[in-house]
Amino acid sequence: MINKSKSLSNGIQVIKDELLTIPSKPGVYQMIGANEENLYIGKAKNLKNRIVFYTQPKRLNSRLTYMVSNTMKMEIIITASEMEALLLESNLIKKYEPTFNILLKDDKSFSSIFFNLTHPFPQISSHRGVRKIKGDYFGPFVSKTTVQKTIETLQKTFLLRTCNDNIFKTRKRPCLQFQIKRCSAPCVNLISKKNYNESILEAKKFLTGDSNKIKQKLIEQMYDASDKQNFEAASIFRNRIKALTEVTATQNINIQNLKNVDLLALKKLDNKVVIQMSIIRNGHHYGSKSYFPNIGKNGIDVNEDEIMQAFICQFFDKNIPAENILVNQNPKERKLIEELLFRKHNFKISIQVPQRGKKLDLINSVVKNAEENLNRKIYEKSSNLENLIKLKTIFNLKKQIKKIEVYDNSHHQGKAPIGAMIAFNEDGFMKSMYRRYNINANYNKKTAAKQNEFQNNNDYLMMDEVLRRRLIGKNSSNYPDLIIIDGGKGHLNIALSVLENLKIDNIEVLAISKGIKRDSGRENFYTQGIDKFSFDKNNATLFFLQKLRDEVHRFAIAGHRLKSKKIIFKNPLDEIEGIGSKRKRALLNEFGSAKAVKTASLRDLSKVEGINESIAKKIFNFFN
Repeated sequence: MINKSKSLSNGIQVIKDELLTIPSKPGVYQMIGANEENLYIGKAKNLKNRIVFYTQPKRLNSRLTYMVSNTMKMEIIITASEMEALLLESNLIKKYEPTFNILLKDDKSFSSIFFNLTHPFPQISSHRGVRKIKGDYFGPFVSKTTVQKTIETLQKTFLLRTCNDNIFKTRKRPCLQFQIKRCSAPCVNLISKKNYNESILEAKKFLTGDSNKIKQKLIEQMYDASDKQNFEAASIFRNRIKALTEVTATQNINIQNLKNVDLLALKKLDNKVVIQMSIIRNGHHYGSKSYFPNIGKNGIDVNEDEIMQAFICQFFDKNIPAENILVNQNPKERKLIEELLFRKHNFKISIQVPQRGKKLDLINSVVKNAEENLNRKIYEKSSNLENLIKLKTIFNLKKQIKKIEVYDNSHHQGKAPIGAMIAFNEDGFMKSMYRRYNINANYNKKTAAKQNEFQNNNDYLMMDEVLRRRLIGKNSSNYPDLIIIDGGKGHLNIALSVLENLKIDNIEVLAISKGIKRDSGRENFYTQGIDKFSFDKNNATLFFLQKLRDEVHRFAIAGHRLKSKKIIFKNPLDEIEGIGSKRKRALLNEFGSAKAVKTASLRDLSKVEGINESIAKKIFNFFN
């Protein structure tokens, strides 16, 4: 048992020893624990003055006391300014994910609508990530579904192409998109460059908020066609108007002088926090999303301004903010963060707490959503914890379950086999830990347990492989407490055999199989010590286990379909040694298709950028 007072005094002494050489300059400090893990990363305008604070036990709350107690050493990085320190701190937090820092786990970039201006007939598409290609970007959109729906609307209204440049270059006749009146077929010159680019300009105007003018123009065209008794053309204009109306009805936000804004509402209860985000661009509402930053078990001591600061720094590292960010809680060091965002994105950004008017009404509505989502999250956590406790009692397990991993395989008559694993704890599904495994037919030749017994049963061998690949050589602290297998008693035996072979004795195993006539609610459960078990049809724990089973089943099937699709559309260029993604792209850009590459001469192949003489010979010999 750790003597907390002794640990605290040891941690303080470590910090005092470091203070002897720490200058009074801006920089970043790292507190490091016993196993070289990063406990905390912070920045300071004056390092010496900041770090002295940690040597005063009476000023430390429970969170900081625990942190200092576990500190074994410190590392200091001097920077030229406080701004550079803030930037470095943000990068290091993202890299090391320290235990006592506020961490935003879901910091993926949002999608945008992209017009590729490098082509005479620009393509419209969705884009995610770094904006490297020249073109116009509109967004960000929170939901990928919203992006696709908006693109479909723009297709219907302005007849824009969505095909990539390679397909565009090789078309000889109009595709299906033209037939269903979603494209004007510029690939076969059914529309002039001038008229097509006018359509592109109209689409951009719609995305920048000029939807009413465009709608009025379409109405005039519809009535004009109707007056000329061209009812087919009139119906086309009518459908375009309808499509535009459907989008604008759900997206329009009518607030004067507020066309581009990000709304951030923070609510905190004990050690749980939510930040509700809503995005408005060009007067259109582009979606909302809830974020639940990890503030740790001692998060009750974390101030709300620190949480808001951490969120803004981490989130807008990847995503482009609006010129105005409205919040219900000012971040710590607001002016410094505004300067950081300006440096990162190269335009002025204002962070404000609204005090009156429509802006206040708007942020209050986001606050209300934040409260509801936080309450829902707390309820879900309570329910999850209750279900985890029940599992131990119902199945007579040796220890309390904190983390579950669920496994399933998916294949079609042995083709495109995929193993899938999902993870779950009291906070819900741990999507960052989801894994898929490409099944290797040769994997089990030497390692499979009881292979001669199961050599004709591929599903057993697949599960054997997946479990071994997950568990071999991994840190035991990352192991689950319970493994659930989508399968019957045979799958249970395979899992137990793998655990025995690997000398792992602290993981429980539960198998879930379909019941009579595969009816939901009649599932059978198998575990070590319980031959067969079933629940009443309306049992809450049964619903919980079904939810886990269905999620891994969904994840496995999605992986199998993706793999099958790749096999169907496999490019022969992928089979040539020395041809990676860059050379493949260069060849396709030059010749248009793999078929054209096949018929190309050695001389023509050598002219392609990145293809030297030896690679050209490999390509030529492969096809000839």
